[in-house]
Amino acid sequence: MGKNAEYIQRVMEYVQENVPVTKAILADRKEVCGTFLKNVQGKRFEKILLFGIGSSYNAGLMVKPLLESALQMEVLVASPAMYEQLCRSRRFDSALLIAASQSGKSAATIDVVKELKAQGAFVVGLTGNLESPLALESSAAVDIHCGEEKSSVMTKGVLATAMMMAVIGLEYGLASGRMAAGDYEKIMGDLDRIAGQMQKNLDLAKEWCAANLADWSEYRSFSLISNVDSTGVTLEIALKVMESIFLPSDSFEVEEYLHGPHLLLSRKEAALLQLDSVSVDHEKLSRIHEFLREKNAPSYQITQEGEAGFTKDSLHIHSVKNGLLDFAEFLPVLQVWSISLWEYFDRHDLDKCQMPGDLSGALSTKVK
Repeated sequence: MGKNAEYIQRVMEYVQENVPVTKAILADRKEVCGTFLKNVQGKRFEKILLFGIGSSYNAGLMVKPLLESALQMEVLVASPAMYEQLCRSRRFDSALLIAASQSGKSAATIDVVKELKAQGAFVVGLTGNLESPLALESSAAVDIHCGEEKSSVMTKGVLATAMMMAVIGLEYGLASGRMAAGDYEKIMGDLDRIAGQMQKNLDLAKEWCAANLADWSEYRSFSLISNVDSTGVTLEIALKVMESIFLPSDSFEVEEYLHGPHLLLSRKEAALLQLDSVSVDHEKLSRIHEFLREKNAPSYQITQEGEAGFTKDSLHIHSVKNGLLDFAEFLPVLQVWSISLWEYFDRHDLDKCQMPGDLSGALSTKVK
């Protein structure tokens, strides 16, 4: 047993909670979004801005493709560092801003919320604390709906944030007439199926990881690749690997990966993990994986193709095969992968590093 075994087990339990949390968000969506919908009745927004830092920013990237397609409107994803750049060419007085912070205390996010609200934007504060500074500064506060998460490594809160961003946008789309009822019902039906299959995918992921952990522990860097619509998921998991086992990890869109980063595989301690969506770039990703395995390069994939199960290098998940909803299928499975790796490193004492300390304290990133 490793020195952090109890803590890591708690984080894995939070990943397991993705299942009931997702089901609860879907079941309670009308009630959770009720006050927001009442406050925006009759309003017409020209664009949506999904706003946050770190995992909250990544959650925005995950749902951007869904909301753009479903609502047929511009959806921007930004962090506070990008705010000034965005304002050089855009106005936000007729925008719907969904600002996410699980704690509701992100100082940089709150500062931007104040500025955009003063410009006339309608601000939804998406937070786990409805008494937080973010909630109090918002036009309407909405609960992330995932319960307490006592961990610096955000897990169930990431999927809950993405799901709530999606639900807020879709409920607005249906209520405002931007989205046909049939299209709304199709998406919600697929999300219900994803929630129903999630536990099976988590169980498969644990078995697949157990079969590979000894090999994976030999690698000293990981690259994660996907189609462009899934980059929010791979960015999030690369961040978690760096946070937990302190290994260099990066995320690339598949075309970007082909133009240089793949050369890292010439170092035998570097490995590749790809998300293979059957909806977008499936043929390209499959060919890359097959080619690399023929060359004995360390390539692994999580794919929606074929019957659910796994081989040494491939995990085949249960899937509704709706590319716009891939984030809800891939994210929990990848969380199992990253935390299983973390648990293995901790148990075998492979994560000895001298940490420089928490930079958030030096920069005062949280308000009281």
